[in-house]
Amino acid sequence: MLPDRLPILRRADRGSASGEREVTAPTDLCDAHGRLNPAAVGWSRAPLVRANLRGHWLRKKRWNFWNWIGPRFVFQVTLADIDYAAFCQATFIDFETRRSLAATAFARPGSIALPEHVARTVGFAGRSMRYAAVHDGATMHVDFSGTARGGVPIVADFVVHMPPGQESLNVVVPWTATRFQLNSKHNTLPCEGVVRVGDTAYAMRPEECHGVQDFGRSVWPYRSFWNWGVATGVQDGVRIGVNVGAKWTTGTGVSENGLLVDGRLHKVMEDVRWDYDPADWMRPWRVRTERTGMVDVTLTPIFAHGVRTSLGVLATGGVCCFGRWSGTIRSDARELRIHDFVGWAEEFAPRW
Repeated sequence: MLPDRLPILRRADRGSASGEREVTAPTDLCDAHGRLNPAAVGWSRAPLVRANLRGHWLRKKRWNFWNWIGPRFVFQVTLADIDYAAFCQATFIDFETRRSLAATAFARPGSIALPEHVARTVGFAGRSMRYAAVHDGATMHVDFSGTARGGVPIVADFVVHMPPGQESLNVVVPWTATRFQLNSKHNTLPCEGVVRVGDTAYAMRPEECHGVQDFGRSVWPYRSFWNWGVATGVQDGVRIGVNVGAKWTTGTGVSENGLLVDGRLHKVMEDVRWDYDPADWMRPWRVRTERTGMVDVTLTPIFAHGVRTSLGVLATGGVCCFGRWSGTIRSDARELRIHDFVGWAEEFAPRW
């Protein structure tokens, strides 16, 4: 039976996620009353859970987050509806010049169509921003145009390739029967096209630029806290993606830790330990497993992107450090070295 009270989330919390249950058949996230369906709890190699959220006024969170990252830059778009606010937000960061640009356009809550399933077309059309992510099964075509603060135009036109048979990391995390999160994480998706920022064109080459998706459908507590880290790249011809998280899953028996090696998911059945310095974000971030030895990687930051948003009841504070990951991972008793993999590590504490 799921608990009635929420766990207390703190920076130092560590818990166990061993013995996680694999979901192998399609199921619904919620029952007819909007409560968590226990059959959905666990992890899967494909997006098998339908996000049929209902009820829970002002607590539902829906988002489609994409991060397209390469050695020179990162381009991000978030399309979200969190019940009392809906928006499309874009960020572009040039790692060489340290130039950071952001744009946000708001919409009426409920006006953005965010589907119950992952691989679906989504879009946004406002006076200052247009965004379309169109799926056809094998690819996703991204078309974006908007104006960042300061009047700088950002225009993107590119394709994200979806390799056939590639697996993904999908988890349903249960805090209680009325507070829960469905996450679908996809990485190592090759990107091909161009992003134009002002007069500068940034090429996206599929051998070095990868798409990372965070699809979220949930009923969150008002206050929360998390770490999230991603490394993605190609080492000796092997395409590797690392996804690690912490804090928000503490005590639930489910984690969002997994390794993708040439399209095959290796679930990390263990919480990971994060070592970093909140007083100096530019110091290295180390993430490792203490029991299985599946993960021991360190991020050397090159850019710390701070986020501070305050809109009354809605507030977000945190930092995302972009940089290069190096270290070792283990999958099926095979040790793989990763070196200079582009990615990020973050700490966030939203009030939403």
